[in-house]
Amino acid sequence: MGGLLSSLNTPYTGLTGHQVMVDVTGNNIANASNEFYSRQVVRSAAETPLWKQNYALGQGLDILTIERVHDEYTFMRYKKASMEETYAYNSYSGLREASSYYPEIDSVGIYNDLQEYFNAWKDISTKAGDPAQKIALAERAGTLAKNIQETRNSLEYLQQRLNDEMKVAVEEVNRLGQQIAQLNKKIKEYENQDLNKKANDLRDLRDQYEFEINNLMGCDVFKKDVKGSACVNKDIADFDEDYTLTIGGRSIVDGDSFHPLVLDNSENPSGIYTIKYVRGDHKPYNLTNAITEGKVGALLDLIRTEDVIDCSGTIGKLQVYINDLDSFANGIIEATNNIYAESSQRNARSDVLTLSAQDALTTSGYNIHSGTFKVVMYDKAGNELGAREVKINNLTNMISITDQLNANVDDNTDGNALNDFDDYFVAVYNNDTKTFSIEPKPGTESQDIYISIQDNGTNFAGAFGVNRFFDGYGANDIELAYQYRDDPTLIRAFREAVDGNFEVANKMQQLQFDKIVFTDYKGEERTETISGYFRYIAGKVASETQAAEATLETKEAVLQSTKKEYTTISEVSIDDELVNLIRFQSGYSANAKMVTAIDEMLTTLLGIKQ
Repeated sequence: MGGLLSSLNTPYTGLTGHQVMVDVTGNNIANASNEFYSRQVVRSAAETPLWKQNYALGQGLDILTIERVHDEYTFMRYKKASMEETYAYNSYSGLREASSYYPEIDSVGIYNDLQEYFNAWKDISTKAGDPAQKIALAERAGTLAKNIQETRNSLEYLQQRLNDEMKVAVEEVNRLGQQIAQLNKKIKEYENQDLNKKANDLRDLRDQYEFEINNLMGCDVFKKDVKGSACVNKDIADFDEDYTLTIGGRSIVDGDSFHPLVLDNSENPSGIYTIKYVRGDHKPYNLTNAITEGKVGALLDLIRTEDVIDCSGTIGKLQVYINDLDSFANGIIEATNNIYAESSQRNARSDVLTLSAQDALTTSGYNIHSGTFKVVMYDKAGNELGAREVKINNLTNMISITDQLNANVDDNTDGNALNDFDDYFVAVYNNDTKTFSIEPKPGTESQDIYISIQDNGTNFAGAFGVNRFFDGYGANDIELAYQYRDDPTLIRAFREAVDGNFEVANKMQQLQFDKIVFTDYKGEERTETISGYFRYIAGKVASETQAAEATLETKEAVLQSTKKEYTTISEVSIDDELVNLIRFQSGYSANAKMVTAIDEMLTTLLGIKQ
């Protein structure tokens, strides 16, 4: 029933209700700089009225709940835009640093080293016997090889540094995932849909952790009753009984359960980590190639190596650049050595090879092509004594090579069976040591007969490292052959070992203009000049860096747009909150006056009674 005492309850509910409104407004203002704080509002309604015979008498203000202003669909768009911007930033950052290793400006870089190297061969071709010119050539060759190695080492160092960054990022994902699982437990304990209790601050913190995981690795979040669409039901949006966070299609957080990611590089020679997920049967599942988003996705797209990918994966851009540099160095090594094998010597020896005597040469993994090469004999005066031609086709193996060289053939067509190649030299392929050699036959050593290997399209000497000028096989180990580093005056610019002959130096000088075959890591061949191929691989780095920069600018613009949309809904506006504060303060004051008025009415009533 009504009365003055019951009437006192009405302004009291107004006082306490407006006190809550002032408190919530103060909390909003206090968190105005907190990016992931969602603005909170007080949901209120009139108390259930007191029904009289002819009317319903209001009983004051009822505080229903405190809600956060949060739109899941807009938040999902913001997360996606931020993840894509993070991916673009890390991709561009890595490529920008890689491109700095190709400084082809102001007479600095590998391209300039190539010009200096070939100029040194030009100088030696005019003064073939000058020791000073040979020393200068050795220095230029050493500088070229050193800078190729250093460029590759810089790319590898960047690759390993980014690998360490990825490790830190994955560990952070595990930490955040565990925090989310704990938050889910607290949210479930606190919230009660029937009582309309909402864990606003806990949900804001969970959103922040989701956002950070999404930036780091990309993730999908599934919440029961929370729909990612514009028609989300605001009344139930913050009540989700089921929560699942997946990465690469695998559940990392399932309610209050957490399943960590595992890093492993124990089986990878490159040291690049694989990211694994431990399944319910305790067997690891490789997630590396399924992660294509966020910072980790960008880093993997830069550093992924052949020993990390599976049949559906692709190697990272930095590994492509490293492989391209190896192809470039290998092309220089083999082309140079193939020409240098023409300089006549008393014997010929190959590297230690990896093929058996029965293996077909053109499919052995070495850059051997169908064609012919000749082994030409010269006396010490430079006169040609004869030549043995060797043919290579798809079926040729090392047994066939030695058989052709050791065959009893009248090379010089003079009818003399005792002065041919097989009479002075013997070719051997040792299937145990995997080496090929051409040596003088016993008893002929004193005759001073020299041999020159002259190629016609096979790349035999270059591929097998016969009588090298450059040691190594790629950018990691290219260097001037040891004997010439130790004594540059041993460098031979001649084909026939006589004064005034500089045939090899001329061919080396011409090599800079000739197109040679470069074989990339996929086994695909590209015919190009040496400088042209370097411009090709350096241009690939530059163009991909520019494309990444353009992508980053676009993603940054999209991020700013979606962030503005998100903050318009959820961000705290100080101006609006101050207006609300004045309004709620006025409401509080008005209710206080009501209490004062009723108090005076009670005083008057008590005075009448006395």
